[in-house]
Amino acid sequence: MLKPEQINIMQSVDIATVDKAQLADVSGITFDNSLSKGERAARILEQVKNPYCFRLGDTAVKIEFSDDGPPLQDVIANFLIRQKGGL
Repeated sequence: MLKPEQINIMQSVDIATVDKAQLADVSGITFDNSLSKGERAARILEQVKNPYCFRLGDTAVKIEFSDDGPPLQDVIANFLIRQKGGL
């Protein structure tokens, strides 16, 4: 489980100044559907390191969420599923 301080640090990454070579490339991430939803989310977090700021190929991506939006875990899972499907 991430601590609030860790989440704040992840959220505060400046996409304009971050070295995109240091960001995790999510284009090769795969899902193991035999794992529970929580276990899959934990594995994604291990691979991506920062779910708020990552790379998709050569493109740096920063995601921001509203307080009344869906849970981060659901948003990331849906995003990666769409990427895997080519959408």
